[in-house]
Amino acid sequence: MLTRTLALTLAVSLVTTGCASTGTTRYATQSPAPTAADRTLLAAYVQRLPAGSRVRVERRTGRPMKGTLMEATPDSIAVQQTSGTPQPPVTIPLADVTRVTVETGASTALKIWAGVGIALTSLYVISALIIASAESSAR
Repeated sequence: MLTRTLALTLAVSLVTTGCASTGTTRYATQSPAPTAADRTLLAAYVQRLPAGSRVRVERRTGRPMKGTLMEATPDSIAVQQTSGTPQPPVTIPLADVTRVTVETGASTALKIWAGVGIALTSLYVISALIIASAESSAR
């Protein structure tokens, strides 16, 4: 009976949330070309970023690119893409760039401590369950 109830609950949740698709159509759009004022503002912003910054570059056409900022000039930026294989830096004209954001991620030490915390909490819960079951069987 429990198996049927669980299967029914999962089926209903998949149907209501739109299992594979929500039924909406997404259209690819191109953002408008940035004006000269936008380009100068963007150039000033990017030139202030230190080389080696992890950035996400959104372009008018194409997919966003994540990588390391290598160089920024008033007319273009050079970004080395983040990938498994080494690739040469890609130079992108600022006329094609709509947005540049700095990627900030959690440090490795923070991730390690989070894992340690989860492991210790799991051990505490498991030991509490074992102690509770031992006490109930002793009665």
